[in-house]
Amino acid sequence: MNIINIAAVDSQYFSSQLGGDYYQLRLQDKGTAGVFLDVYRYEIPLIMGILCLDRVRLIRSAYKRFPGDLMFIDQQGFSPPQFTYFGTRFFLAHLTEDETKTIGN
Repeated sequence: MNIINIAAVDSQYFSSQLGGDYYQLRLQDKGTAGVFLDVYRYEIPLIMGILCLDRVRLIRSAYKRFPGDLMFIDQQGFSPPQFTYFGTRFFLAHLTEDETKTIGN
């Protein structure tokens, strides 16, 4: 499991190397609706509008050929992520293919 650095801002777009390829990720906190994730590969949308919850695998679609999975982890409980605590309380983790078989739902 690797932690992806995210900033404590309500909307961000960044690249991260996952499984040998670069992916672009967009996180948006939409207030009471929650935090949503969009994933792009080579700037092409791969999966969009994923509601982010604590300790729930976010991709879950082997047909998307995403290397492993992504998951938010709350360090102080089991709450859905909030941008104000990104990087301190809430961490975004990249799970390897092997870890997806044993971690999360």
